[in-house]
Amino acid sequence: MGTDIAGGVEGRPNGPGSPWRLADISLDALPRHYDAFGLLFGVRNYAGFEPVAPGRGLPDDASPELLGLQLADSEHGHTWVSWTELAHIDWSAQAPRVDDRIHEYKLTSEGPRFIGKAGHHGHAWRAVAGEHADPKGSSYPEGTEWRAGDRMWRAERLTHADVLRADPELRALLNTMRDLAERHGGDNVRLVVWFDS
Repeated sequence: MGTDIAGGVEGRPNGPGSPWRLADISLDALPRHYDAFGLLFGVRNYAGFEPVAPGRGLPDDASPELLGLQLADSEHGHTWVSWTELAHIDWSAQAPRVDDRIHEYKLTSEGPRFIGKAGHHGHAWRAVAGEHADPKGSSYPEGTEWRAGDRMWRAERLTHADVLRADPELRALLNTMRDLAERHGGDNVRLVVWFDS
């Protein structure tokens, strides 16, 4: 079963000490993107990022409207992050370790074309890596490769920027939060989330 994100963006238009209000910004467009979940909140962190805001719980002063969005008993990983913290992410930084998922490419005349990444690979990878090879990418030195036919598998390390490149919906959400922060201040805008698995 996969993990989905829920929650909302809150703001304090009247500054510190005033109540938080749920902004009219839906998180419904955010895809199931584990690299973003891992980088920001430490959830499904297969890439091994140092998360920005893991496991903080719900803010004590969360708005009633935000609390009303919680629906399922299976929700977990409640946490939040301010725009000030998000604005200080170094998007050029690398994860401290190699991704747990081995990255797969199709070899073409124009060069390798990214297919995807997974924690486990099928018979083609096992035929090259060996039946007892560890399918966890972080078990191998960065850059380790296996090739068979027109396929290549690599142990790779992600950067923070890889998360944004792969997720235009997250970029759009961050741009909207930045706009709110320019009006109200970075500490008066926050993203509050939880997960459902």
